[in-house]
Amino acid sequence: MPQPNSPRASQTTPSDALRLNGLDALFHGHPDGVCVVDVDGTFVECNRALADLTGYSAEELVGMSFARLLHPDSLGYTLARFEEALAGENRRYVTRVVTPEGRIRSLDVTIIPLRGTDGAVAAVLAIARDIGDVERSAAAAAGNEALVRMAARIAGFAGWVVDVTSGGVEWSEGLFRLLGMEPGRVPVDAEALALFEPEDRRAVRTAFQRTAMHGDPLDVRATIVDASGRTVHAHLVGEPERNENGDVVRIHGAFHDVTALVRHREEQRAMARLLRNSLDQVHDAIGFVDRSWRFTFANSWALQLGGIDETRLREKTVWEMFPTALGSAFEGIYRDAMDRGVAGSARAFSPEWGCWFEVDAHPTEEGIAIIVRDVTEDQEARRTLEQYTRRVASQAALLDAARDAILVRDLDGVIRYWNRGAEAIYGIPASEAVGHSVRELLYDDPAEFDAATESLMRDGFWVGELRQRRVDGSQLIADCRWQLSRGEDGEVTVFAVNSDITEHRMQEEQRIRTQRLESLGTLAGGIAHDLNNVLTPILMSVQLLRQDEQDARRRDLLDTLDAAAQRGAGMIRQVLSFARGSEGRREPVDLVALLREVERFCRETLPRSIELVVDAAAELPPVTGDDTELFQVLVNLITNARDAMPDGGVLTVRATARDDGVRLEVRDSGCGMDGRTAGRILEPFFTTKENGTGLGLPTSAAIVKAHGGELQVETATGAGTSIAFVLPPAKGEADGRSPVRAPAVPRGAGRRVLVVDDEAAIGELVRQTLDQNGFVTEVARGPEALGLLAGGRRFDAVMTDIMMPGVPGDRIARMVAERQPEAAIVLMSGMLPGPSARASVERDGAYFLAKPFTPSALLATLDSALKQHRNVAPDAVLRTIVEPALRDAVVALQEGLPSETERERLRASLTAAAESSQLALGDRASDPRIHRIIGAAASAAMALSFSAGIVQAADIRERLEEGLRLMAAGSWPPEDQDPAAEVSR
Repeated sequence: MPQPNSPRASQTTPSDALRLNGLDALFHGHPDGVCVVDVDGTFVECNRALADLTGYSAEELVGMSFARLLHPDSLGYTLARFEEALAGENRRYVTRVVTPEGRIRSLDVTIIPLRGTDGAVAAVLAIARDIGDVERSAAAAAGNEALVRMAARIAGFAGWVVDVTSGGVEWSEGLFRLLGMEPGRVPVDAEALALFEPEDRRAVRTAFQRTAMHGDPLDVRATIVDASGRTVHAHLVGEPERNENGDVVRIHGAFHDVTALVRHREEQRAMARLLRNSLDQVHDAIGFVDRSWRFTFANSWALQLGGIDETRLREKTVWEMFPTALGSAFEGIYRDAMDRGVAGSARAFSPEWGCWFEVDAHPTEEGIAIIVRDVTEDQEARRTLEQYTRRVASQAALLDAARDAILVRDLDGVIRYWNRGAEAIYGIPASEAVGHSVRELLYDDPAEFDAATESLMRDGFWVGELRQRRVDGSQLIADCRWQLSRGEDGEVTVFAVNSDITEHRMQEEQRIRTQRLESLGTLAGGIAHDLNNVLTPILMSVQLLRQDEQDARRRDLLDTLDAAAQRGAGMIRQVLSFARGSEGRREPVDLVALLREVERFCRETLPRSIELVVDAAAELPPVTGDDTELFQVLVNLITNARDAMPDGGVLTVRATARDDGVRLEVRDSGCGMDGRTAGRILEPFFTTKENGTGLGLPTSAAIVKAHGGELQVETATGAGTSIAFVLPPAKGEADGRSPVRAPAVPRGAGRRVLVVDDEAAIGELVRQTLDQNGFVTEVARGPEALGLLAGGRRFDAVMTDIMMPGVPGDRIARMVAERQPEAAIVLMSGMLPGPSARASVERDGAYFLAKPFTPSALLATLDSALKQHRNVAPDAVLRTIVEPALRDAVVALQEGLPSETERERLRASLTAAAESSQLALGDRASDPRIHRIIGAAASAAMALSFSAGIVQAADIRERLEEGLRLMAAGSWPPEDQDPAAEVSR
């Protein structure tokens, strides 16, 4: 669009171009929208009809850019037509505008360039007609006549005197100013004459000579170029002064600057020609009638309609030229406009021409203005629409019975029909939908709708899915079937059937997501099994090497390697928990005690900016589960809640008894999550944390699911997050799984052990460990082991990997149970025990040893199996496995938190001790004292996993020393004795 200083912009203002020859009445009284737009695209003048079309008042439109009114789809096309008009071309086109209420109107627009005296386009005249809805009558343009006349500019005057006798000349100061000169010396003779244009100098000289010699009054017009180079049109007048002899001695005169008047008259003549040409291009018949009912003006279409030329225009009155108007509806509006000054409009059929005409009459100062439009096609369209509406109405009952949304719309998207199914699906009544654009009504992303419409126009039909919007702003997925339909009159509309398949798609996405997670879990489980087989020889080798290593530097390197392997093993355990779910022991769990333990741990680790609230009854019904795993779930949820409140807040842990069990909830007042993020938090490896693994919540979900519950997430951006689950109540006794016991001093005493594993490195390291502790060990692969057992070789214990190619471990376990029932069975696996392993534990009294394992865990599990886990004292397991790890950690924390590498080593050592003792003791690990000792190692390990600054070394050391004090207290006192009193004793 041209800028205000565009070189093609005329010096003539658009307002000057409009206010000419009394045509303002036509401008403001025209039934169509008429406006004048300057070269910048800004409205300068607008009639009331245009204000009615656009929904803005005329005062609001003036000074507004017309581009602001345009529908986005019409913007580029319309601006291109405007540029062509600025280049001097007349253009007619169809565009769309949007009213302030959001209504879309289709307009038939004619634009005509208006030129100034220099030939450049000064403005653009636009005439707009509403063609969007054939049911509507053409808007009556009740214009107020704007009787604005162009006033001549007041010319500047200045005086001068010429002394004929002496030749002297005097100028007033005003004359100097008019000519852009500083007051001073007055130019004389040839110098003064040189101020005039060459073609005017002779006339000026002659006029002065005639006045000086003959005494004639001076009256001459000429053109001067002033000191600044400005062209000045001047009117010089003067009167002679005579002496007593009658001779002219002086000439007194005035200099009149008539530049503005000359230019104004030139512009008037040019604009008169331009507006006449413009009105001749309007496709309506336009005429002006005076008080005597005679035409004073008619454009070419009016002359053609009347069948006369312009020279005969004033010979006849309106009634003589159009006698059929007498007694018609047209006569009434003519007389109302002439006699009462009231504008009117009428539509009627003219037998004389065989057409339908719509006539508007508007009062003017001199009479009335008449606009006649041929509306035959419009009238036919109305008739066709009425027929179509009746036909659609006859089918409405059938369409309203459909549950799908059925729509009929125009090609521009304006809705014609909206059934009850559409009202139910979208929540929008038909009264608010019909007449509006479906594109604006239902689509947040119009690009999808436009692409589908493009395919529809190309192929005649379109089938697919689109995201649409309900009245409440919620989204739905619609299965759409669109078809172009052509009526009897040839008019093309779109018949659309939309079905709401949102729920179906959500279920399908959930099913696909579940399948994807199951596949990912299977893959993760297989990878975890292989990694555990890799980590097992690393862990065992590191600890075996460390026993005999005296070099402190090398011991540190071995500690670092051991800590890294332990950390990897911990990550793999998370993957396995996610992949297979929790397979831990199931026994009644005291949730009140568990929540006290969680509260105690969290109060030591949470920052002071977070207020912890534990809301639980004094008594809660017991649930069946694994208290260690439930502790892990709650701490993981609390940790996530802490990370969601970097600036502090309220963290609530709530336990509520219900008929179906106990509901546990962790709620934070943090930043919350949007729907997209909340939908992915249970996906493995998805994390919003910079250093997160993405396994915490999936692992927690797997544990909760194994306990018979399901994580329920409630969150919103800025409104915090709540994650809850329900644990079913305890039913009867815990499932009978053989607990693992540890010996006081694990020694082989020459007992024979068969180790079966397809990994040679693992078999060799197990053999070395057992041989060093007094066992006689034989290592074999699966087929070799079957041969040994089938050949009658006797063993005191058989340790076999579960997952081996060709010969699975449960097959070997069954053979041992059948042929050597006195032999102990230990099943090893890098995965959590599956159905076959659990069956062997229950059927054959087998023990389970999870890979990767340490030498101490290996020996403890094997010895427990050999002792048939009945006569082994729990204190022996605690002293052998847990106590060394506790003491090692206490010593390391004497001087505060050690380095990150040392913290990782301690964490791995404590975690291994807790897990190994848990496996060794089985259900005895739930005894309060033993649970507190193992819990001291587990909670200290978790505290060490936090970054420095969150947990103090003194707090962690106090937790470890409490475990050592419980160890020193010996056996647990009678049931009615207070554990705290025993500890203090």
